[in-house]
Amino acid sequence: MSELAPHRLNSFLANLTQAMRSTAETARVASIERCRIDAKAYVEQVQARTVDEAGALRSDSEADVVTIRARAKAQVDRVRVETEERVARRLDLLQQELADYNSSIELEVVRVQERVAAFQDEVARFFEEIQGADPSALANMAYEMPSPPEFDPEREALATEPEKLDREIDSGPRAEMVPPGGPRAPSGGRVAPARGALAPGTLSGAGAVRGRLYSEWYGEVERLRQIGDEDDAITLLFDIVAGAEAESQADGSPVAPRAYEELAAIYLGRNDAEEEQSILERFARQEHAPGVVASRLQERLKTLRKSSRR
Repeated sequence: MSELAPHRLNSFLANLTQAMRSTAETARVASIERCRIDAKAYVEQVQARTVDEAGALRSDSEADVVTIRARAKAQVDRVRVETEERVARRLDLLQQELADYNSSIELEVVRVQERVAAFQDEVARFFEEIQGADPSALANMAYEMPSPPEFDPEREALATEPEKLDREIDSGPRAEMVPPGGPRAPSGGRVAPARGALAPGTLSGAGAVRGRLYSEWYGEVERLRQIGDEDDAITLLFDIVAGAEAESQADGSPVAPRAYEELAAIYLGRNDAEEEQSILERFARQEHAPGVVASRLQERLKTLRKSSRR
């Protein structure tokens, strides 16, 4: 009887090992499949939200147009002509805002796909490591099996340890300005390399910047950033901010958030949290209409305020 004991023990160990490996393989397949399903559901959710937020952008634009037209009725013919020009420019800006927003959605989809691929690689490495492990070690190694990533930024933030969150805010890549909402597409891509500088005009009064309506200078900002003259772009953006605030104070209209957003994005790229918070604080003090961009700037300001208090 004693001669059969080792043989029975080895058979039992072999069967146990086979069962554990079979269970591990099933867990691997299920984990990857769940990751893919979560990614697909999240992408569909993001794409469905695009329709609503694009509608919000249109609503913001229509509200601006109504406000401009209402305040122009009592003006002279010259102001009426200027009003129509502003309406046309605002509609042009809407198209650019929609294009920027769609670009941010595309980047978000790419981010999700990259995280799925990274998770698949991580799971593959894990199961390669446990292939040669003995049964006694498999149980311990199972605790280290990678978990599928969270794709929703808010849920991901809730799942992050406070210490890790502090490190990301203080020293990590600071690219959440745009997104918690998604990043703005590089502005330089819209400007032809040979584009010349915009010459000053002769317009005066509230809203005028260097002789032109302040909104006419965004193309020049893009040109300056494209050629690497970021300091001049910052100076021009502050002039645009001043012009927008002057117009707001003169006719009671809300300020447009674009110049504040571009300045904040520049300071974000420079890792200058103090200046970024300063321009966002300035925007918060102005009268501004609700909208996707305004909400994004306010959320970013909350994040910076929390970081500065630590």
